Amino acid sequence: MSNKNQNSKTGLFLGALIFGGLGIFLLFSSIQNLKMVHASKSWPHVQGAVVSSNVVRVLKSTDKKGKRHYSYKGDVRYNYRVEGQEYLSGRISFGDYSTNTPAHAQEVVAEYPVGKKVQVYFDPDAPMHSVLERKAGFTSFLYVGLGLLFALGGLALLFLFFVKLFTGR
Repeated sequence: MSNKNQNSKTGLFLGALIFGGLGIFLLFSSIQNLKMVHASKSWPHVQGAVVSSNVVRVLKSTDKKGKRHYSYKGDVRYNYRVEGQEYLSGRISFGDYSTNTPAHAQEVVAEYPVGKKVQVYFDPDAPMHSVLERKAGFTSFLYVGLGLLFALGGLALLFLFFVKLFTGR
């Protein structure tokens, strides 16, 4: 067997592991998120209040020319009380995400100004887990799609690996 052929097989196998592993990770985490959305539909709720609401800018990267690239997120904190215990949370919905422009973050902050009374849905078994909107964010569905794409890519590479392995090519 030639060295080039062995390297090709090794590359296919490593590619299959990386793509497949990433796909399984994305699928698992996004499905967990969607399960939380479903579970939250039966959670009780209490009234809470927004205590802070800001657009947060986070440094994502710096390119070779030194230019900085940022992402923006609406950072909303609210408090609520369950059975005499006060809690503070920042989860608006499942699958919150940041964007490259501040527009979406500004919309979130405008929707939840400081002092606004909000319905807080909480996990009755773990009241520190709460959410304001019982819906899946865009990223939850995006990650399911990406997870499937990467997992299928990993399977395709694994198939090619076995074809090369058993045909000797």
